[in-house]
Amino acid sequence: MNRLFVYGTLCPNRENSHILGEIGGEWQQAFVHGTIHILDWGPDKGLPAIVLNEADPLVDGYLFSTEKLEQNWQMLDDFEGMQYQRAVVDVTLATGETTQAWTYVRKPKTKIISK
Repeated sequence: MNRLFVYGTLCPNRENSHILGEIGGEWQQAFVHGTIHILDWGPDKGLPAIVLNEADPLVDGYLFSTEKLEQNWQMLDDFEGMQYQRAVVDVTLATGETTQAWTYVRKPKTKIISK
């Protein structure tokens, strides 16, 4: 898939927009259903992370599209780090059209049980 929905620091004119800017692609205003949470643990503490849920309100963001994503997924996965995982999401464009894209969602906290 050659589409990525972004809602946080990778959005245009945000602190990490240069990462996708260096890949090069097209941007469209878009929305997904979910809730933004602010991470409260780990190396990304304080950053936004979405939990997808069709019953939740719309979250504003952007759909980034380029054929170059295929060769950049590993770099993007590494950048997002251990607190995010890539997931497929239904995206609604500002035009009303719908499509599917990847996005980075909050990874559930791992419960550690000591023996």
